[in-house]
Amino acid sequence: MLHPTHEQHFMKKIKSAKHGRRPSRQVLQSLYAQMTMEYAVYYFNKERLQRMIDKALDQKDPESFQVLTNQYNALIGEYKYGKVISEQGYEVELEFKVK
Repeated sequence: MLHPTHEQHFMKKIKSAKHGRRPSRQVLQSLYAQMTMEYAVYYFNKERLQRMIDKALDQKDPESFQVLTNQYNALIGEYKYGKVISEQGYEVELEFKVK
């Protein structure tokens, strides 16, 4: 699954409602997959919107610029305080670099 060092770091981030019980491998894999998807979606959309905003600026298109800037700000707002993903009573808090 993960390199032992990465797994230790990942395990430190997991919070449990099932005090003291280590999550199963299936739960760990699910949390890791969800975490990977959240980061991938966020950074893909952020970079895509930044490129489109730059293009709107280059083309001097104020309408597109405004629409895209609103979408970008909404994305940043959605991830500003991070996300919590959960699986079978286990949670991981994700942090995102928003700027």
